[in-house]
Amino acid sequence: MKYIMCVWIGGIEIAAGNFKSTFKRGATALLVLTLLQKRDMYGYEIIQTLIKRSNGNFFIPEGSLYPSLYKMIDNGYISSREVPVGKASTRIYYHLEEAGRLHLKQLLSDYQSVKNDIENILNRSGENASDED
Repeated sequence: MKYIMCVWIGGIEIAAGNFKSTFKRGATALLVLTLLQKRDMYGYEIIQTLIKRSNGNFFIPEGSLYPSLYKMIDNGYISSREVPVGKASTRIYYHLEEAGRLHLKQLLSDYQSVKNDIENILNRSGENASDED
């Protein structure tokens, strides 16, 4: 018999093998919206800022970032605008919209809730599972 370990986060069942990638995907929106609340940024700038602020530990490949950005545009969380750079090139800047600010607030609340739940479990790891408060 084969067992598959699953985790429930925010009412979503995640197979343990996919936890890290699912967590990172969820964190992408949180981190990008957080960066954009300070100022408009273009894609490569977002990637480099995340790398720098995480001391190289958090990297989002362009192939993952841009679909996330497009989804956030479709949801009305961010908007984009083209800015000429040089004679024949443009750069697309992303801007946080009010709906994105509200979504970011919810993501931060969800993050804090999950973080607190995990910390409670870790802090009680030495207790017997059948012990009650």
